[in-house]
Amino acid sequence: MKIIPLLFSLSFINAQIALPTFQAVHKPQNTSSSNSNLEDIFGSATSFTYMANILWTNDGNGLNGWGDMNNVNGHFISYINLTTSTEKTIITTQQATNGNGITAVASTHSSSGYNAADAINYSSVTSGAWLAANTNTAVVTCTMSGGWGENRGIQVNAWRIYMWGACHLVKISINGITRYFAPKDISKPGKNPPSGTYGHVFYPLNDTFTSFTDSRLTSLGTNDSVLPDSYFEYAP
Repeated sequence: MKIIPLLFSLSFINAQIALPTFQAVHKPQNTSSSNSNLEDIFGSATSFTYMANILWTNDGNGLNGWGDMNNVNGHFISYINLTTSTEKTIITTQQATNGNGITAVASTHSSSGYNAADAINYSSVTSGAWLAANTNTAVVTCTMSGGWGENRGIQVNAWRIYMWGACHLVKISINGITRYFAPKDISKPGKNPPSGTYGHVFYPLNDTFTSFTDSRLTSLGTNDSVLPDSYFEYAP
């Protein structure tokens, strides 16, 4: 009669000892980002710098994928602003911004007949920051009057109807933090769509992207126009 209680006690002790090991092995790992907008990434700020790489600039002939990129026309910003938009494809309208957004644009490179300050005006489709062959070295500084607010992306328009000088990979830096930004889907309907002005909303890629020549981007094919959600800090 005394053997059964003893066996039960030993089994209970063994279970108590094994339990922590079982819990440690099965503990779930949370690897998802808690960031949901630009301020979560960069912190509070009143300005940021913008750079682009000419190797990721297209010539306006229409794109089917990242593998179509070439470097013949430099980079032109006819309009730039923060936005709360979640647009994934080409856009032909001015997107909403939370707060006052970008109120001034300046560039270290100037071209005759162009004025970088015009890039804050949505209607000035043929004037703005024209970086030409200096895309790799020119720095554009954007001043924000209301901080990041709840904005999730940055709208960038290119040259009027042809979208000459559209760049699809850019670098944003502030507070010692740098992130690369890209649109979700870069495909567009031919060289001359009916709309007069268009561009994309750029969203931050996650912090494992550290260069303009990241192999995940340079290895994409001519029909790969949509970037996976896993590439972004938060899915557009």
